[in-house]
Amino acid sequence: MKKKISSNVDVMLVNRYGITVKKCCASCQHKCLDDFANRKCELTGHKVRSKYKCDDWQMCEQLELMGCERGRVQRREYQLTLMEVRASESLAMQRGLTITPKKLEDIQQEFETEHGSRFLIH
Repeated sequence: MKKKISSNVDVMLVNRYGITVKKCCASCQHKCLDDFANRKCELTGHKVRSKYKCDDWQMCEQLELMGCERGRVQRREYQLTLMEVRASESLAMQRGLTITPKKLEDIQQEFETEHGSRFLIH
């Protein structure tokens, strides 16, 4: 008795920088979202599910470039600092206070003065 291979099997591919990418509509160059944030195929115009795989699949450019030397990973501490600053600004505005949000460059500079580089990987 032959085993039937399920079409639900996840296919994983590796981009040119060694990053593993799952082959599905969500990682395809031809995916697009309509006005209601429903996923559809740019080639066929049909509505598709995120895990759908077809013969026209092609890795999207963003995933193909993921891992290249241009990318840098920010430290979690910096991300949390930025979120804290923006949350306190939002809270002040909700309370009716007139404030000028800090410039991103100023937040970055303050963080780097106190903690060093905001990047984990350069």
